[in-house]
Amino acid sequence: MKAELRHTGQMAFVAKANSNHWVPVDAGPLSGGGNAATAPIELLAIAAGGCVSMDMIFIFGKSRKAFTRFEMEVEATRAETYPKRILSLHFHAQVEGEDMTPDTIEKAFTLSLTKYCAVSLSLDRSVKFFCSYTCNGQPGREWEIERLPEHYA
Repeated sequence: MKAELRHTGQMAFVAKANSNHWVPVDAGPLSGGGNAATAPIELLAIAAGGCVSMDMIFIFGKSRKAFTRFEMEVEATRAETYPKRILSLHFHAQVEGEDMTPDTIEKAFTLSLTKYCAVSLSLDRSVKFFCSYTCNGQPGREWEIERLPEHYA
């Protein structure tokens, strides 16, 4: 994969990778930008959430578990001092469907975050992953995903 970024002024860029879709990127005023687009650190959280979501939907399909609604929220906790790196990501899925059960959702989360999600598994092992869900309107449990050492050898 190769990415290209073109400077458009101040701290603003447009970027694209192999899929050939341009994405605007900018920083906030404190960093010299105009806050005209999504910041790079925000794109990282979006990328992780997108990757986990796609994995879960794929896993539901392979398991023949139909859903009528799927939404993902990702909350990143960052260090207070520079470089203000991400310390943890909390993924919360809201899933509805007759075939959806807590076990189905938990299995999909676990498979994604331990085996399939290239974005999250590319992050340093010190970044903690937490998951929670709402299944058919009922809140489920929250847990931490154990990071497997074999992905970091």
